[in-house]
Amino acid sequence: MKIDADLILKLRTERGWSQEELAEGSDLNLRTIQRIETTGVGSLRSKRSLASVFDLDIQDLDSKESPMSPCPECKSEEVYESTTLSDTTTIGGELLPKLATRKFSSAKMRPVICSDCGLLRFFVDPEAVNKMKTSKHWNRV
Repeated sequence: MKIDADLILKLRTERGWSQEELAEGSDLNLRTIQRIETTGVGSLRSKRSLASVFDLDIQDLDSKESPMSPCPECKSEEVYESTTLSDTTTIGGELLPKLATRKFSSAKMRPVICSDCGLLRFFVDPEAVNKMKTSKHWNRV
């Protein structure tokens, strides 16, 4: 599973923690912390542990690698993505019904806009996508 290695390193250093201290605080192995910071790859358990120790939602640790450029409409490289995930209930009601990951939450999306043609796209967090695949409320077309 891809994890934002740059964010992990940034959060750890902002707190003045060594890799050993992060490993201890997150109940992960030192080698696991080193691998995540180096390669951005870790298990779902590791991602959950890191989100917990940094007091973040698990989606906040998603890798920021983006296959969204160039724009599929005009082929421009001037594509911008939001640095934060949008809560789908704040966009005029529940935009992605029945895809919340917890009882009182909603699905999260990352908006992406081409500055040349104005194409707006939303990319849904992986947990919502996985839930959609098995939901009786969504049909494959």
